[in-house]
Amino acid sequence: MRRPQQAAASRYENGKFLNTSLTKVLQKENMLNTLQRYAKRSKGAAKPPFKVPVHYLASADFEREPSEQLRVNWLGHASLILELGKRRYLIDPVLSERASPVPFAGPKRIHPAPLTAVDIHNVDAVIISHDHYDHLDYHTIHALRDKVPLFYVPLKVKKLLVDWGVPPLNIVELDWWQQVQDGDNLLVATPARHFSGRWLFDRNSTLWVSWCIVGKNERVFYSGDSGPMQEFTDIGAAYGPFDLTIMPIGAYDVNWADIHTNSEEAVQAHHQVQGKRLLPVHWATFDLAIHRWGEPIERLHQAAALQGVPILVPEVGQWVNNASSFISRVWWKGR
Repeated sequence: MRRPQQAAASRYENGKFLNTSLTKVLQKENMLNTLQRYAKRSKGAAKPPFKVPVHYLASADFEREPSEQLRVNWLGHASLILELGKRRYLIDPVLSERASPVPFAGPKRIHPAPLTAVDIHNVDAVIISHDHYDHLDYHTIHALRDKVPLFYVPLKVKKLLVDWGVPPLNIVELDWWQQVQDGDNLLVATPARHFSGRWLFDRNSTLWVSWCIVGKNERVFYSGDSGPMQEFTDIGAAYGPFDLTIMPIGAYDVNWADIHTNSEEAVQAHHQVQGKRLLPVHWATFDLAIHRWGEPIERLHQAAALQGVPILVPEVGQWVNNASSFISRVWWKGR
């Protein structure tokens, strides 16, 4: 398995990373329109009228040996535990109350985190897609810095983790299409269409990636945060088909359509990478867009049914031990 011959590494010019196609984030001219629509949305749009079910994890969940077969746990938003090839990974772990630079403001959890960093041990590696607050959390990483031996991150993110106390030798930085052998698994940092930055003046100074986790018998694709892109097809050709794709479906909007897939686009991306089953993330936990809380999963359910795509929608903190036999409860309707 090798990267496509036509694929190039990330573009880095004048201290900034670039997407491969023209990509708009939120433009100044769209700011007023966005604020007006936020003001007009219904009062109950941000969260459901019921308590989101949460399966709480404990230290005992980490005492067993990681599974040889694919096993996954959605911790809310885009945070996951993934086991494959007897390796246990934490993907974009965010366990803080807010996805924000400050503890008193910014997007707050709609439901509690299903575990604390104190409970976590026997994790082989942390995998990071990019540096945004809802994917890279200081307090979580700081708590894990001496408990996890490896951190796989995109280019230029290493310095941030070192500043937070992670030992430099424990951090592996990768560019697009670079790969590393991790036990029996091959980890590949693949392209995404997004942006980066944690402050006003550091936009695009670090790279954003998606990830392929390729085991001996099963393969997983995690798209991180990405808008629609041709590179999904390249990724599928190089490393697919994937037994499971993990795709973001929430926080979309017409004013930043290039950097987040909506539900229908997530299904399209799933087809492009040659996925078999789709697990949706990036919804339900933080209020990051104007759409209703449950709209992403409702739209995904319809789009997946029309195109015959099996979807897995676990409750927060619920283990999926066998993707082929897992049956989702319609919990997002309060049932």
